[in-house]
Amino acid sequence: MDFGIKGKIAISGGGSKGMGRAVSEDLAREGCRVVVSARGKEAVDQTVAKIRDEGGEAVAAYADMSTKEGILQVQEVASAAYGDPDIVVGNVYGPTHGRWDNTKDEDFLTAYDGIVMSQVHLLRTFTPAMRDKKWGRIVLINSVASKEPHKELPLVTANVTRVAALSLNKSVSDEIAKFGITINTIGTGGFATDRYYEQMKRMVAENGRDWDEREAERREEIPVGRLGRPEEIAAVITFLCSARASYVTGQFIVVDGGQVKALY
Repeated sequence: MDFGIKGKIAISGGGSKGMGRAVSEDLAREGCRVVVSARGKEAVDQTVAKIRDEGGEAVAAYADMSTKEGILQVQEVASAAYGDPDIVVGNVYGPTHGRWDNTKDEDFLTAYDGIVMSQVHLLRTFTPAMRDKKWGRIVLINSVASKEPHKELPLVTANVTRVAALSLNKSVSDEIAKFGITINTIGTGGFATDRYYEQMKRMVAENGRDWDEREAERREEIPVGRLGRPEEIAAVITFLCSARASYVTGQFIVVDGGQVKALY
């Protein structure tokens, strides 16, 4: 299937590990010229090398896209290497603050800056050139916690700010759709990544649980009976970045193996 994005310039935020790396590689296989952005130089370089070894085009941008400065840095790298981006995938780590009783007022402000304001900066930075081209694709990684708070992870600041980011994306998508720009948000469920296993093993140890027992329970919680594979979410994101997805915008698309029980 031709997705119609060969030669497009794509920024893959958080694009060096786990789901982000799968997105970087998938966009490159579709012929995009990919700017792989993340904070860790070694992982970024490994991802760029893998793409190039497979015959694709990619450059590295060592930046934190949860900040305005980092986003501008990535824009500079993209412009110098290829030009103004046509595709931007935003993917930043969520807040790590705990339960309500353990949070302070400033924790909510920090979370808001990292999740909501980072997307404000991203949209202000990259949409003007997309308007001029009359074409653009923006996909922003969120969480199923925007529909249903996680039962185990105590992330009250993340739950609040991720919903705010979702509302931002919906509002802006309505205003710029006439310019051929789509904005969609992905609600991620459980995926088999190193970060997921690090978090879950830490929680299991803190709660004195048996790892194998907890993993079996986790599989039972997901209707498909397993965690997702990074390439599975990358396939959804790549489609949303494609020319074929021109009529899909302002949507919150959950990719979780059927775990969330909400009807809408």
